Amino acid sequence: MIIIKLRWLGNSALEIKGEKNIIIDPNFLIEAEVKADIILITHEHDDHIDLNDLETVMKEDTKIYAPHSVFSKYDIKGEVVEADEIVEDEIKVLAVDCYNAESSVAYFYKGIYHTADASKYPDPGEEIEVLFTACYNSDFADYIENVIKLDPKLAVPYHYDPEERQEVLQAKGLSSKFEQIGCSSKIIEIGEELDI
Repeated sequence: MIIIKLRWLGNSALEIKGEKNIIIDPNFLIEAEVKADIILITHEHDDHIDLNDLETVMKEDTKIYAPHSVFSKYDIKGEVVEADEIVEDEIKVLAVDCYNAESSVAYFYKGIYHTADASKYPDPGEEIEVLFTACYNSDFADYIENVIKLDPKLAVPYHYDPEERQEVLQAKGLSSKFEQIGCSSKIIEIGEELDI
């Protein structure tokens, strides 16, 4: 079995290193370690895509996948994705609704579920090794309901500013609530690596 190495780069940015190097939502607080084979963007908000960060992880043959709203807002080339598609033969595109987004999606790849910053997200139909979920106080009930329903092996709050004490407390509070309902959860540091 091939081990996938996974790093949180800040915001909702993830770096996945394995058979394919994948970057999701390229807006980083720290630099990525790899050039991407594939870049996945969940929606058009600027905390999910920064053109300078995007450029730093591009190589000549990098493929970009995103909903139409991303390509409407930014002058970048790539392939439009819609919910219920499978890209690159193994990345599931799932329907989610991100607050004030024109169009948004989540991605599931080899047990990794990136839920953008949606508060409700569908069952990917496969075992979830690690679920990344936003941690806004107003949506705690939805996050908890999702974790009960989806039963991931690990739930990780993300999409918060680690320099903002209140946001860190929210993330820790959600992680604690996940633990209370019997779901393993962890607060990871920016740049911390997980093996999947």
